[in-house]
Amino acid sequence: MSRQLATPRLFLTPIDEGDFPDLAALNADPQVGGKLKHGVLTETETRAQFDGYRAIWAERGFGVFALRLRETGAFVGIAGLWEHDGGLGTALRYAIMPQHRGAGLAREAATAVLDFARTQDIHPIIAATRESNIASQRILTDLGLSLRETRGEPGHRVMVFELPEQPS
Repeated sequence: MSRQLATPRLFLTPIDEGDFPDLAALNADPQVGGKLKHGVLTETETRAQFDGYRAIWAERGFGVFALRLRETGAFVGIAGLWEHDGGLGTALRYAIMPQHRGAGLAREAATAVLDFARTQDIHPIIAATRESNIASQRILTDLGLSLRETRGEPGHRVMVFELPEQPS
């Protein structure tokens, strides 16, 4: 199976070295990093994250995709699967550049990633988002994930969602 995915508006390709500058810009943006668990990342911190993304592709055959608009090739963000820390398991992850938010691209990309996970028999799938990230919670529930638990201290709480396994 090809690791490249396509949706009506996006191409999703396994993240590679050519995507590093765009990933660094994504992670450095306070509107993005401020919504993610790791927060805003420096270029050095992004390099460590990027190396982890590449390693999971090599080790597990899945990982994080770079998202680009089909029409222009512009970098939109990332979406994919990774091994969440804390023993939570395989997690859906997505992040969209601020100028591309509100157009449904995160949902479109996440749907493609979940379809990929189904075809590869990757399960269970979880997703974690900050309690304050209402938009992400809405996307996750629209995708069929259900709240499994809430973790952390007030002000730093994370909601963990899980995708029910599909019958064979």
